[in-house]
Amino acid sequence: MASSEELADRFRELRTSLEALPEVTEPPKPMLRILGSARAEQKWNTLLAYFLDPSQPHGFGADLLKAFLDKANQVTADEIEYYHRDIERVSVETEVMSPQNNRLDVLIRAPDEWFVCIESKVDAPQEQGKPERYVEDPHIGNEEKSEYPEGGHHYLFLSKEFAPNVTADEFKDIYWRHIVEAFQEELNLSHGQYPERSVSQLNDFISTIITVINMGEENYEETQEEKVQLLSEYRDDIDKLFEAAESLRERAVEEWPELFRSQVEDELWTDEWTTRSEPREWGCIFRHGWYLDNANLEPTNMHDETTGNRGFRLHFNHLIRKQESFSRGELTYRLRSPTRVDLRDEFHRLYNSDRWQNELEPLLDERGITNKGNKQDYMLKTYDVDQSGLPESYFETLAVAFEEHIPIAQVVDEILDEAVGNVKDN
Repeated sequence: MASSEELADRFRELRTSLEALPEVTEPPKPMLRILGSARAEQKWNTLLAYFLDPSQPHGFGADLLKAFLDKANQVTADEIEYYHRDIERVSVETEVMSPQNNRLDVLIRAPDEWFVCIESKVDAPQEQGKPERYVEDPHIGNEEKSEYPEGGHHYLFLSKEFAPNVTADEFKDIYWRHIVEAFQEELNLSHGQYPERSVSQLNDFISTIITVINMGEENYEETQEEKVQLLSEYRDDIDKLFEAAESLRERAVEEWPELFRSQVEDELWTDEWTTRSEPREWGCIFRHGWYLDNANLEPTNMHDETTGNRGFRLHFNHLIRKQESFSRGELTYRLRSPTRVDLRDEFHRLYNSDRWQNELEPLLDERGITNKGNKQDYMLKTYDVDQSGLPESYFETLAVAFEEHIPIAQVVDEILDEAVGNVKDN
């Protein structure tokens, strides 16, 4: 078994390795990823066709189409010759069906001059024989290919760079990163001439492409993978440390009232306050009058006397029985009422009334305490615990939480007194 000194050396090595890794954050999610459609080919094709189509109201005119055609000419052995008059008449469509039931993903055509058939893939592999069928089909949509000059027939297979290349010789490979390059180059030269909303939409589409084909997340992914490798290497050591923290927590659970009170200043811990520690219960701290018996709603410190159809309990508790309290260095302190009786309903109503909220909210806001206000949990705050000082640091933090909530407890006491009076009067 490793000694404390050996573990310290190991973790110095781990710290050095972690500090050597670059600081990276996860890139924001593009819209298609948020909608769960980041890999939906039909949506990619629809967006691509929209931005390539000069007749659409995006404000790019034919600039993106020209950028795409120029990039296709650059990266393939094909030569798509287009002229200004062609661009003025060009159409861009998706899901174009021929009489032979061949469906083209994207079709760009300048009537009687040239056409570009695009078969696109995001993740799925190409279907066996499908590209050949497109080439052999005498139609594009309802038009006959013979109406176009032989040199005006163009076929592009658009995919990830590492996807299997297309099998039909007529299809030329082009990759989604080329789309990104073409569009980004055009935006870089635009000098703000395009509509802001359209630029934002195009950038979001570009971000989706980059995310899915792993162009933009490489640094993030690589760093996370290196951290996981470190986790694997040091996992046994880390487990030993968590086991040590858990051992301290288990020993402290039953002794927490004494350990806590040793950290509270004498003038703060008065006879008004009581602790309760029982097996399978959270650590409870409450004021005199917050536990009321089932017979006459009279103050009691005995849990058993509060059970029934009238008895009431209200207390602060801290979640020392959760492993995270030591292993993650967290202390959660909350105001809670677990009894389901008429008095809790009345207390809940008064607690959330404007009159009492006007008193509570400034106190809670000043201390960063979450005002939940539901019938069981009324307020909550989680504190960081210095793990290097466990177990003492946990109870030092608990003492801080206790002191921070004393002014709030005084207001809660007044609310409960009013609620008890209302219930007894009825």
